[in-house]
Amino acid sequence: MKRPINIAFIHPDLGIGGAERLVVDAAVHLRTAGHRVVLFTAHHDRARCFEETKDGRVDVRVCGQFIPLHLGQRLRVPCAIARMHYLAGRVAMSRDRFDIIFCDLVPHAIAALRLLTGAKIIFYCHFPDRLLAPQRGGWYRWYRAPIDLLEEVATGMAHRVLVNSKFTAAAFRRAFPRLRDCPLEVIYPGVDVTDYDHGDALTSRIGEKISIMSIARYERSKNVRLAVEAVALLRAHLSSEAFDRIQLIVAGGFDERLAEHRETIAELQALTRQQGLEAQVLFLRSVSEQELRARLATCLCVVHTAPQEHFGYVPLEAMAAGCPVVAANCGGPAETVVEGATGFLRPPTPQAFAEALARLITDPEATSKMGRAACAHVHARFSRQALGKKLERLLEEELANGDGGQCR
Repeated sequence: MKRPINIAFIHPDLGIGGAERLVVDAAVHLRTAGHRVVLFTAHHDRARCFEETKDGRVDVRVCGQFIPLHLGQRLRVPCAIARMHYLAGRVAMSRDRFDIIFCDLVPHAIAALRLLTGAKIIFYCHFPDRLLAPQRGGWYRWYRAPIDLLEEVATGMAHRVLVNSKFTAAAFRRAFPRLRDCPLEVIYPGVDVTDYDHGDALTSRIGEKISIMSIARYERSKNVRLAVEAVALLRAHLSSEAFDRIQLIVAGGFDERLAEHRETIAELQALTRQQGLEAQVLFLRSVSEQELRARLATCLCVVHTAPQEHFGYVPLEAMAAGCPVVAANCGGPAETVVEGATGFLRPPTPQAFAEALARLITDPEATSKMGRAACAHVHARFSRQALGKKLERLLEEELANGDGGQCR
């Protein structure tokens, strides 16, 4: 057996989201493989986190929680950068000596990690932050300029840069012209396929209720209103009896600290009332993984409405549970959902989504076949084991490269 690698992960907030899922999955696999793994974070709410971070499967160390998440709902990015720099300092002062430091979301602290440690720095780019920021003029442009410059410079100081999809790789090239020669490697996230029970799509999924799920954080960018509007349009595609059996379950990650989350759920509830769907739309906040998997096991299909999703864990989780997916035909889901075989890729419009949903509802035999194909597809290409093996190989290669400089 090769010698164990000492690995540190640094992540700003261990909440519930795709970025957190990737970090936790990678940490769990590497620790199971015999490596020593420590996950440093500035915030860890045990009431809103993944089970692995509180049941001992991951060694979590919380540092820098005194640094606020924002200042009056503003200056979120500077606060995140400050948290990551504090984490970098704590990693450097740790009695542990790490061979690899895995950083994601906020690359701005990579320069400090290079200065303070002798570890190899791996940066996992979920999506360039400068492309996520609103495009504004005036003072905001001057406020963002140093943040964006530091993002590009610090990212280029990583020993290796990974991306979560070809879509993100293309965005990286647009966002960071100075890093045009930086090699990128696509490492798709994965899911623990053993966690999901795909059941029998005909007997367990078509019952008194026909359940359609939308799983996304309560943020406007997730475009969950599209799911509500698509369900409303199903009135024109189904009999009144069939339409009355429809239940849209909106299971969203919710953080009371964030004004956008509070505002988004209020807007969705208002839209539901406007469309006359109060009896057919159920809003859930930050459901546990156990409840989510239980609901997926009896769900007919999942709608994924984000129009520019960088990767998208939800389609993988849905397909692993044997649920076909109706997703926007762009971004990461276009690389994971197989059109017509494991789901439908459609323009992000209510009419296009409603038509796809109607096909799944009115042809349960074809939907069942699609669900089985979806499950097999994820087992073959997007399991957590596949992710872990690729990542482990990459880390071993990086250590074998010797001192190496940086990605550019």
